Parts: sequence; structure tokens; C-alpha cells
Amino acid sequence: MTTTRRTALVGLGGALGVAACGPDRVPGPAPAADVVAAGQPAALLIWAVARDRLAGWPRKPAPDMLTALPARAAALPELGGLSGIGRQANLEAVAALRPSLIIDYGDTDPENRAVGERMQARLGGEWRLIDGALEKIPEALREAGRLLDAVETGDALAGRADAILDSWRRSPPGPAFYYARGGDGLETGFRGALATEVLEGAGWRNVAEGSKDIGRVTLEQVNAWDPGVIVTLDPGFARAAYESYAWRKRRDGSFRRILLVPDLPFGWIDRPPSVNRLLGCAWLAEPQGGSVALAVLSRRLYGMAPAEIVGPRWLG
Repeated sequence: MTTTRRTALVGLGGALGVAACGPDRVPGPAPAADVVAAGQPAALLIWAVARDRLAGWPRKPAPDMLTALPARAAALPELGGLSGIGRQANLEAVAALRPSLIIDYGDTDPENRAVGERMQARLGGEWRLIDGALEKIPEALREAGRLLDAVETGDALAGRADAILDSWRRSPPGPAFYYARGGDGLETGFRGALATEVLEGAGWRNVAEGSKDIGRVTLEQVNAWDPGVIVTLDPGFARAAYESYAWRKRRDGSFRRILLVPDLPFGWIDRPPSVNRLLGCAWLAEPQGGSVALAVLSRRLYGMAPAEIVGPRWLG
């Protein structure tokens, strides 16, 4: 299974060319908290469209993440995942919930379709798969709205996503960058990886070559690539890199800039690869824009937002 597009299902109809592992649902009243997310990307999609339907988190957000979400987020249990990596769910416990629907959101390759078929047979609930591609977020939101009996919300979010992605695609070319993941900054998404899609799609050039996904590199490799900007979601690493001659000095004697991108409650670039990435796209489309629009988008996706949202910050 490739990891350039992480798994997560929510079944899309045939018009969108996505697999559905069950018959079409009949719209109608449904009990709250009756939908299980197969992975964290699917959980964020469900949360954005109909958070009262989410039965639990595949991976419960950390305490600092929960402070930026409504109280309901902290009250939900951690169920584990049904697809992808990380702690796996207890299938008997999930079956005991008697979910009306299981949603996963990400790759639609044959392997993931087979996972859906096996899980549906084991758990008894309907399993749906939707394409998790960044540029198909509007379609994902519309389909989630239909599946979750929240058409108005799904369509409204999809319309906003359409506008954001249209502006994002037309962004002026950006700098050559290196995406520093983790506390030491030596894990990265190579060119074309899902992890760097938000930046590359806005015309920024990823200097990391040599693989197709995420991997470890050395500081010597980073300096050989000689990026103009180091992008990170880790505040501790951002401070350390800013103060490090080894990280910042370029071949021509100038110094690299550090871009610290928000990571709460979820990342603006990836982590996980879900609808949270719209915030990164919105900022890249209009870096000098006001924080009000980003705060409104954050509230629509997550249910609450700080009075003044903290946007990406340049060091150097």
C-alpha cells in the first residue's frame, strides 16, 4: 500500500468514480454518534460536516489540541483505527456500537477497497470510501453531507473549499523549500509526497529528492539541496533551527528563513491529510490576508476558533 495518500473512507457515488462497499443509504432520521471513522482523516471530515454523528476518535487528539475544539471532542472515546497505521481498533468493541455507517477517507486503490469489503463483512455496518485527494475536498464534503444527512452544511463547506482551492491554484510561485518534520527536522516529505502537496500545489518548489514519500535525511543533504526556506510545524525545532548556523547558512553566504506553520488543533499542511489542509491552502492563496477569514474557516471546520487565530510565522 502506498502512503502518498493516507487511507480513509467515506464512499463516493459512481459519478465521482469512487468505490462504495454497500448499497446507497436512504436519507432519514439517524441516532447521534452512530458513525465510525476508519482513520483520523475520516474523523476530521465527519467532524466538519456533522460532528454529532461521530462515535469516537481513531486517535484521540492530545490535550493541547482539545483546547482548540468544542467540549464534545474531549468527551468522545478513542476507538482505534480500522485502516492505515497507528493503534488498531478492537473489532468486537466497534461491532458492539452497531454503527449505521463506517467512513474512511483517502486512497481508493484496490487494496483499500478490499479492506473495506472485509471490514464490512466483519462488522456488519455499511462501509464507504471517498477519494482523499486534496483537490477533491469539495466533492468529499458534498458526499459526506449526503451520507450524514447534513446536505446544507456539506454543500456550504464545499462551496468555500472550491473558492479556496481556486485561489490556491493561482498562487504566484513561491520559494524553494525543505519541509522539516519532527523534533530534529530530519524527516521530510519528498517531492510529490502527500505531506508537501499543500505547498507544492501553490507553486513552492520542494528541494527534497530521492524518494516518493516520507523519509529520513541528513543535515548534509539539506545543505546540499540549499533551500531558501525551511518549513516546519514544530515550534521547538523552529527556534533551534533559527539559532543554528548549520541549519540556516546557505552556499552564497545568506541565511535561510524559517516558516513556522500552525499545528493546532490539526496541521495546516498535513497531519492528518484531511480537510484541515484547507487552512494551509487559504493562507498560501493570500499570505497577507487578514486573520478573520482564517478564523471563520477554522470555526466552520472545527466548531470553535480563538478570537485571534495564530497564522504562519516567519523567523529570519
